[in-house]
Amino acid sequence: MKRLLMLAIAGLFSLGLMAQSTSTAAQSDNNAAKTDKKVAKAENKEAKTAAKGKDMSLTGWVKEEGGKTTFVNDKDKQSWEISNPDAVKGHEGHHVKVKAKLDEANHSLTVDSLKMMKESKQSGEQQKSDKKS
Repeated sequence: MKRLLMLAIAGLFSLGLMAQSTSTAAQSDNNAAKTDKKVAKAENKEAKTAAKGKDMSLTGWVKEEGGKTTFVNDKDKQSWEISNPDAVKGHEGHHVKVKAKLDEANHSLTVDSLKMMKESKQSGEQQKSDKKS
């Protein structure tokens, strides 16, 4: 009788774990879908703004890659070559907010103004990117 009771309890416990892992997988799929929608929305906005030739505010990282200065957008993680690297000179490795004109054809941007993000944002975001690397 004890064995039967223990077997029933073990069965219920494993069913609970199985249900939990199924809901976690569904939640993970839902989060991935939301991220994909965000990225698509950001890319669509960038394309429309570039087509109009207007400035766009972007937040991201200035990086030096292969002798070229690039900007990595926070929203969609796209890397854009900076056509006027003198405008961001000295900010390589910094988290910044820029106003820039996008050129979709060359996948580049021309920085009109740059503002450093707060120091607390710098270190927190840097730690995240270091963990991903």
